[in-house]
Amino acid sequence: MYGFEKRGGLPRDERRMEVFRNVLEDCPLMDVGYSETNIQERLDRGVANENWMFMFPEATIQNLVHSISDHCPLLITMKKEDNKRSWKTFKFEAWWVLEESFKAEVKLIWETTLGDLLQK
Repeated sequence: MYGFEKRGGLPRDERRMEVFRNVLEDCPLMDVGYSETNIQERLDRGVANENWMFMFPEATIQNLVHSISDHCPLLITMKKEDNKRSWKTFKFEAWWVLEESFKAEVKLIWETTLGDLLQK
């Protein structure tokens, strides 16, 4: 979105960043932000509209590590949990997608689990 978000390497084209900012403004979407990790350039970001931000005021986004690409998976946490329960929190491991059985396992779990999107 902005040149100052990038550390090192070739500078980004200012015109392309301006077009991206205009799209966010036209839609209207805002950057949800992220938890600091060793990010050199924010290629991946979460955006949401005002209604979503109002529905999930405690939402946070964390960039996870990925060994194959410059892009990082994003972990969206909808609500802060107290420290007593944090050990039970689901954490996606990026290497899972490299397993042959990954797609079939996700499909099986999705089809056999009851409830709405958040419950699945």
